[in-house]
Amino acid sequence: MASRTRLFRTASFRLVAIYGLSFTVASALLGAGVYRSVDAEVAREFDDRIGEESDALQGLYATQGGERLAQVLAARAAGGVFAYGLQARDGRLIAGVARPPSGKDGKPSLGWVEMPEAEADEAPEGAPEMLRALVTRLADGTYLVVGDEQRRTMGAMRAILVAFGWAIAGILALALAGGIWTSAQFLRRIDAMHGAARALMAGDWSRRIPVDATSDDLSQLARAFNRLFERIEKLLLANKHVSADIAHDLRKPLAHTLRRLEALRAPGDLKPEIETELEGAAADIEGVLATFDALLRIGQLQAGARRAAFRSIDLRDIAQEAAAAFRPSAEDDGRVIVEQLTTPFPLQGDRDLLMQMIANLIDNALRHTPPGASICVRTEADARGPRLVVCDNGFGVAETELNLIFDRFYRSEAAAFASGNGLGLALVAAIAEMHDLAYAASDNRPGLKITIVPNVGERDGAA
Repeated sequence: MASRTRLFRTASFRLVAIYGLSFTVASALLGAGVYRSVDAEVAREFDDRIGEESDALQGLYATQGGERLAQVLAARAAGGVFAYGLQARDGRLIAGVARPPSGKDGKPSLGWVEMPEAEADEAPEGAPEMLRALVTRLADGTYLVVGDEQRRTMGAMRAILVAFGWAIAGILALALAGGIWTSAQFLRRIDAMHGAARALMAGDWSRRIPVDATSDDLSQLARAFNRLFERIEKLLLANKHVSADIAHDLRKPLAHTLRRLEALRAPGDLKPEIETELEGAAADIEGVLATFDALLRIGQLQAGARRAAFRSIDLRDIAQEAAAAFRPSAEDDGRVIVEQLTTPFPLQGDRDLLMQMIANLIDNALRHTPPGASICVRTEADARGPRLVVCDNGFGVAETELNLIFDRFYRSEAAAFASGNGLGLALVAAIAEMHDLAYAASDNRPGLKITIVPNVGERDGAA
């Protein structure tokens, strides 16, 4: 059902619908003009027929007299097309069945009139038809009535209306069919682009958008994006080589220096102040190596690595394990970890990476809260789906910094006293993006709340 409704939400369908509606309105306006013209022409021809018949009868009266006119009217009224009437001055009907209607002065109305059909001419099963008649006063004071049923013209005009109605219905049907077909073709190409984009987001930088043989706008856009993707792929490969070179050129000498420092400390006969300095130097180098490892891992994750290890898992179970692992050290430092993990959070993902993501969130909360603080790890759900929340009641983060704490090396003013290299939440962001999860930080009043939800839009939607 959703795929069908997509057909009617595309820009191409709306465009075809607008053109179809515009053409229908134009056709309706044209039809209205044609209808009025035809109606006027039919009415004029209808009146001309009645007028010609009345003129012929008046000519007969002028040449042969009233008696002959009465005889002719009696004969024609028996099987003719028109309705006839010849009324004397005293109101007596001399011939025919049609009586002229009376005006406000009580006298018969002259000229064109509309009047009901005489009872003698009525169909036994229907109401009397309306006649359009021409009433003429003759030289002897009698009144000549010649009329015809209006349904003759009304039937013709009704047939024209029906024809126009079917024509407009056909136009609308063709517009709908054309819109659906155009929309389906448009969606097919958009879905291909979307599939290529998702593959690229997943790290498959060899994927390209299919290009049709036609050189329309979408094909030109696809070619432009494919050139962009090729450029990005080359840059990523170059960055990967640079990272490998850095790993080879920097990690090795740093590790060698660390081993030399540890070798100097091994004899155990050093002065205390020298041993302290050596321990500090070794710790600094270990911190540099840890930072370097974190940067490399973030780069690998953002490049889409490790998706081969994705399995169906429940983030709630991983959160339970992570909370249990941190609870002893948290209690030793005077902090409490509270679990409210009642709602399942199924997804496809790498278990080890997701474990590290949640561990980093809990570790970040422990590092930036004072003794006695409470850290809550919970899962919940709403209409948009499940969500994982890690929150605390510590110092919190300024509102202006909430969108910055996921950046590399960013450390808020409130976290200046805490240890760390500013990469913990950056790694959380990289892992979340790799699993198509949205993340957001908000004020817990007091403290900080970080929310992880399935990605259905912009990152801020997770709040």
